[in-house]
Amino acid sequence: MINKANWVVEPQPTRNKNKDMTETQTGGARLYYLDDIPTPYRLGVQRRIGEQWLGSFKITYCAASEPGRDWSFDFGDLDVEILPGRQYRPPNQVNPMSVKWNPSVRASLAAFRPDVVVLSGYLHPTMYLAALWCRQNGVPYAVACETSARSTTTTGAKGRIKRGVAGWLVRGMAFGLPVGQEAGEYLRSLGSPDAPLHYFPNTPDTSIIVEAAEQIRKDGREDDLRRRLGIPPGDRIVLFVGRMIDAKRPLDALEAFRLAGAATSDATLVFVGDGPLLEQIKAAATGVDNVVFTGWLTDPAQTAALMAISAVMVLPSQHETWGAVVNEAMAAGTPVIASDRVGSAIELIESEVSGIIYPVGDTGALADAIARVLLNDALRRDMGRAGKKMALAKGEIYAAGNLIEGASGAVARARASS
Repeated sequence: MINKANWVVEPQPTRNKNKDMTETQTGGARLYYLDDIPTPYRLGVQRRIGEQWLGSFKITYCAASEPGRDWSFDFGDLDVEILPGRQYRPPNQVNPMSVKWNPSVRASLAAFRPDVVVLSGYLHPTMYLAALWCRQNGVPYAVACETSARSTTTTGAKGRIKRGVAGWLVRGMAFGLPVGQEAGEYLRSLGSPDAPLHYFPNTPDTSIIVEAAEQIRKDGREDDLRRRLGIPPGDRIVLFVGRMIDAKRPLDALEAFRLAGAATSDATLVFVGDGPLLEQIKAAATGVDNVVFTGWLTDPAQTAALMAISAVMVLPSQHETWGAVVNEAMAAGTPVIASDRVGSAIELIESEVSGIIYPVGDTGALADAIARVLLNDALRRDMGRAGKKMALAKGEIYAAGNLIEGASGAVARARASS
């Protein structure tokens, strides 16, 4: 996955002709974006928002990082603040996210004096403090949402509590920013039937991926990359990229590779990543030919290049509200096989056309999909082309434009009613 440790993101200078217009001409609205932690798969989008928003733009993070998700960034010209606060990760939580508590968010909002606020989800108490400040001060806010009914509990006591608590936040929003259609339906179910929705997918900076993928194909550096990573020359690559944790079911990838039999006789399964299950997976792989473990690849261009030369990438996750690695592989032109619990796959993949979606935990179905893609060159090429087209169409330009459209509309409505 491209968003790995120590990736220092250099500023991407792009000139927006609309910046030549003065803030007075556009009202100089002030946009405040309250995010969880800095992540590479949102920073490209946030850069574009900063370039295109015709007013002041500030990003505030609830924490600099989370355990196991440490990155290093150059934010360039972005106005960034990291709030002091505390994190808490509930026991047995399947995803790496920690709950954030930042009481100073109210002072931060008051100092910036926003005209519109974007709240990154409804998990953290900090988001509720910010929403309360917005309501008290007549400032419209948006709620971003990755969750769908497919990826969370919607019944029983837990579901009722979630609807009651999150519903308070969602019912007050001026517009929603769901990652896709299913997340949008979930937002509606929380009690906001009339607020406009603007799709806001999680997406990496696809230009970085496309450039790296094109470079390795053009420069003929594939043999060197294979040699450095220990991948046999000529073998077709089945790729897994992600943390070695139960939620991502990496052992399913290994078992499916084994079950695919003759189809994988001249293929190599490559695991990119690290985590608590790594030693268990290595032990289980002792009887399986051609399995390579690279650890984390800290160079994003190298990860993109590996995706570009892979025959297929698999993501068998049990719980994945989004999964930006799917965007990355598709942007590199690589077919993706993902479980039906991967949010990005549901939104981006048309199964059997631009990739394959299979029932989570069904390693036989995963093995069959791997075999079909490996044994059919035309299918593999067609899926790669269709997937790349979709990943670019729903990339950072699309996401940033939708947020700006939603925020501009909220400001206009607020001004018209004042």
